[in-house]
Amino acid sequence: MKAEVRMKNDEWKTAALGDLVEPAKTWNPTRSPSDEVFDYIDLSAVDQDAKLITGAREVSCGEAPSRARQLVARGDVLVSTVRPNLNGVARVPDQLDGATASTGFCVLRARESKFDGGYLFQWVKSPAFVADMVNKATGASYPAVSDRIIFDSRIPLPPVAEQRRIAEVLDRAEALRAKRRAALAQLDSLTQSLFLDLFGDPATNPKGWPMKQLGEVATEVYRYPTYYDINYEDDGVPEIRGELLNSDGSMVTDRTRLRFISAKTSARFPKTVLAIGDLVMSVRGTIGKIGLVPPELAGGQITANLIRIALDQTLLDPLFAWNVTQTSFFKQQITNACSSTTILTIKAPDLKRLPVPVPPIELQREFARRVTAVEALKTAQRASLAELDALFASLQHRAFRGEL
Repeated sequence: MKAEVRMKNDEWKTAALGDLVEPAKTWNPTRSPSDEVFDYIDLSAVDQDAKLITGAREVSCGEAPSRARQLVARGDVLVSTVRPNLNGVARVPDQLDGATASTGFCVLRARESKFDGGYLFQWVKSPAFVADMVNKATGASYPAVSDRIIFDSRIPLPPVAEQRRIAEVLDRAEALRAKRRAALAQLDSLTQSLFLDLFGDPATNPKGWPMKQLGEVATEVYRYPTYYDINYEDDGVPEIRGELLNSDGSMVTDRTRLRFISAKTSARFPKTVLAIGDLVMSVRGTIGKIGLVPPELAGGQITANLIRIALDQTLLDPLFAWNVTQTSFFKQQITNACSSTTILTIKAPDLKRLPVPVPPIELQREFARRVTAVEALKTAQRASLAELDALFASLQHRAFRGEL
């Protein structure tokens, strides 16, 4: 390993990670009785956003993957060696002490006499570490780094007491962010609970609502006819593409991400022009991604691979209708209606035949009012989370520069 080097701050040095960690032990499960089981942590077990192990599973030795080799202990830091830009890192919790990790992870176990594990974990989540790994990764289509690259990477090394203080400060800030994310998740589940409480599961329709075909409760179900060469303008009619549809039903309205076409071009396809409360659905490749048109995009125009669903709003409230489309019942109907080609697609006539429940419009609107109130709470929580994210980034930047 390279020798430690003095930083500009005389009290801090940098060191190679490999000089500060213990080597992980390995074993071969296939040499044990085939009916014995162990906890296995593969790359997909790590939640890349939460930086937690959420998908460890029990595996028998007889069915052990070839990558199941590394024995890990509580407090170990796992760093995914593939796609380093995604920062697939996590710390082994108490309940997974003695589990087996994939060789797709570099296992970092801090030498406690000179290195704090919490400080190590905060470092591998830092933008500086991620940028270093991305810069050193090889492979265009499947970028990866080796364990050696991670071991040779340098980390600022204050005294252990300072490491622990930094880790505690960042842990507290991270805990606040986690609480905000949990609150948002609970608000998401609240909307689902409201829907089921008022209307029941459409798959079983326990409240006996009338079921109609989508074409009966929509004034238009129209797909952009084909591809055309389009000349874009600096301003004009917003062109709506599939990537502008968010998973929560919202749509991107940021003008820096929009493209614009002329009113003359838009006039060629009047049935593709959107109104407030229309649904926009992707119908090729990523099937069934659906957005609810906000006021900012009214007058915009869908492009290829999208269908515009204009609802009869005397029969279906848009918020209610969007929530119907998010049920497993409706998603299964979409899957069943897809054509069996290499790239999945669904046609407008088939979409029109899909069944939807039609409760009394007053009840739908009551649901919409409640959802609107929940969305206002979610907006406030998102704003708070954004502030906490900015605070955490600032603390993180200052912490590893010795300015905390």
